[in-house]
Amino acid sequence: MGQVFVNILVGHPDGSEMIPIPEVLVDTGSAHTTLPIKTLESLHITPNDYVTVEFANQEKADWAVGEAKIQIRGSGKIWTCPVYFSPNEDECLLGATTLETFGLMVDPLEQGLVPKRVRARSI
Repeated sequence: MGQVFVNILVGHPDGSEMIPIPEVLVDTGSAHTTLPIKTLESLHITPNDYVTVEFANQEKADWAVGEAKIQIRGSGKIWTCPVYFSPNEDECLLGATTLETFGLMVDPLEQGLVPKRVRARSI
């Protein structure tokens, strides 16, 4: 399967100005959306917590986690989602919790996002 990229808008949770971030890699293996610290700080988004992130090479680092308004272009929806503060200026990933929040999933044939079927179960 190839990589899937989307264009998003990101803003402060209070609903103020949103800025475009083009070509964000959809990473279903990442829990949360990850954006550069400088981008989030420019929007006055502050950390709510810190988490230990483990990388593929077994290294670990403590990263801040906050909340941001996110709009995935074409979805017509805006949601507040958790975001990791990445020290890497080029790291823009759309994670699984954001996809779930928007009710979207990756379509490997079309190499894009499609609505996810919601199934209700009796308890």
